[in-house]
Amino acid sequence: MSNSLHMTSTIKKPKATLQSLLATSQVLTGTQVIEKQKAQQLLAEEFARAAEFESRNGKGRG
Repeated sequence: MSNSLHMTSTIKKPKATLQSLLATSQVLTGTQVIEKQKAQQLLAEEFARAAEFESRNGKGRG
């Protein structure tokens, strides 16, 4: 008897749909992953250029 009471008192949370996961940015599409990687690569290249410029021009030496 206690076993059947336990089963009826447990309510499972409904599974999230793909659309709801995409809306809350909990999953990414392949296109979004590629765009994110490209953005990170551009930032890394920009940082490398800035660091090289700073080292050539003597900036940052206090």
